[in-house]
Amino acid sequence: MAEPTRRDLLRLAGAAAVWASCGDNLASKPPNGSIGSAIFEARSDSFIVSLWSEGAQMVTVEISDELGVVQSVLAPVIAQQARVFATGLSPATQYAVSLLTDDGTLMQHAVRTAPALDDTRAVRIAVSADLDPQPENESDIFAQIIAADPDVFFTIGDVPYTDDGPVALTVDEYRQRHGLLRTVPYCRPWFEAMGMCSIYDDHEFRNDWDASRVAAEPERYAAAMQVWDEFFPLHATLPADEVRYRNFRWGANVECFVLDCRRFRSANDAPDDAQKTMLGATQKAWFKAALAQSTAPFKLVFTSVPLDYGVGVDHWAGFTTEREEILAAIKAMATPGVLFLSGDQHYFAAYSHSYGLREFQVGPLRRGIGTPGPTGPGVLYRDLRFNFGVLDITADSLTISGVGPGGDVFYKETFSSAQLAAM
Repeated sequence: MAEPTRRDLLRLAGAAAVWASCGDNLASKPPNGSIGSAIFEARSDSFIVSLWSEGAQMVTVEISDELGVVQSVLAPVIAQQARVFATGLSPATQYAVSLLTDDGTLMQHAVRTAPALDDTRAVRIAVSADLDPQPENESDIFAQIIAADPDVFFTIGDVPYTDDGPVALTVDEYRQRHGLLRTVPYCRPWFEAMGMCSIYDDHEFRNDWDASRVAAEPERYAAAMQVWDEFFPLHATLPADEVRYRNFRWGANVECFVLDCRRFRSANDAPDDAQKTMLGATQKAWFKAALAQSTAPFKLVFTSVPLDYGVGVDHWAGFTTEREEILAAIKAMATPGVLFLSGDQHYFAAYSHSYGLREFQVGPLRRGIGTPGPTGPGVLYRDLRFNFGVLDITADSLTISGVGPGGDVFYKETFSSAQLAAM
């Protein structure tokens, strides 16, 4: 989001005066289709509150714990966006977050901060992908996510679809598609119930995009990435050179590695040799080093596209030279507890890859069910339904469950950290 101009600051000052004069007499009203909010990137001491609104000019964000209000912030709405970087919070704490706009709209959220680095308590992390805010593909999957009550939810691509009926091409059109996702009735309770951590895949820009698509449609690409950054804000401590990949701890037992499998990739149809890359040289070096340095018993690697066994070459099956380099490096560093989590293919799957490294593929949340790709010795399980994954992690074990509509737990497997080491 752009820095406020002098005009923005003057407008905010005027709006603040009106707001102060209203005080407690301003009646609140429920949110509608022109306003939505969510909370992102929770850490042990912080999170980011994000608001999208077509009409509000400012918002008061109030953060409370069980003892009462701990922070209250007045923020401007600029270019339909407001965000508040809440810091100085306590680890492993459930916070209530209220947003009240200058037109009287009230939104309320719950969010948990991460445990401290030395906190060995059990944690629950949920993950899925592939969400189209169009009206078809109904299920109760979002109610089931809320019932699962994870500490944090990861969306790992195609959230939302912006390239189907109508196709987004401009900043305004991308904002409308993201705004629809933020406000549709079946998603709003989900956003209100938990914090999110996200990365894009292809449909946030256009299907199967790679370096050649970026070169062919630079204005559309710039619009898509601008709007994704508006709706999925990240911490300002990330480098400014288009870096959206990151790693962070969730207590003593878990470190999360979020890969960017789009922004730095070669063309999909390039020769599959040492020059072809999914991650780019800088991200690949960062990932290897960060994984080697991790002291967490379990390392979750979120890759928006699967390592193998999907349809076509828009996933790691088209980048096998780099894939095998990375998997061999994991074996060489002898680090235990590595688990890959992917989306993109629109069905649940359990895979085993080189050196016995494991992957679970999740999704879709709300989109057509996919057609399974080729089978092979590494395909351990597949299930075609709406789904999300739940990971219950302690110091000694990681249990992953596949959960579908109706709360059906259709898959469950438990690992020690040693069982998730390369062999």
